[in-house]
Amino acid sequence: MSIEQVKKNDIRAFLAQAGITPVKETPSGGMYLSPLRKEDTASFHVDYTKNLWYDHGAGVGGSIIDLVMRMYQTDFSHAVSYLEAPDLSRVQ
Repeated sequence: MSIEQVKKNDIRAFLAQAGITPVKETPSGGMYLSPLRKEDTASFHVDYTKNLWYDHGAGVGGSIIDLVMRMYQTDFSHAVSYLEAPDLSRVQ
């Protein structure tokens, strides 16, 4: 599987599978409580059209690979391997 194919994994579905749901949602995007840090006001935005995320409170964002790397504190190759697996519910 190519990196571009891995990046097509849906961020919204990935977050939902992790039990993270949007606080506010439109057809093109959603605002979430950050999965990267503790916060009381949603500042984590997912652009559903571009399949990209941005954490306004932390000033970081990117693709689903970047999100997996940050959420699970892993490196690029482990994040890609994780996203290539058919069962996204298994988190190491």
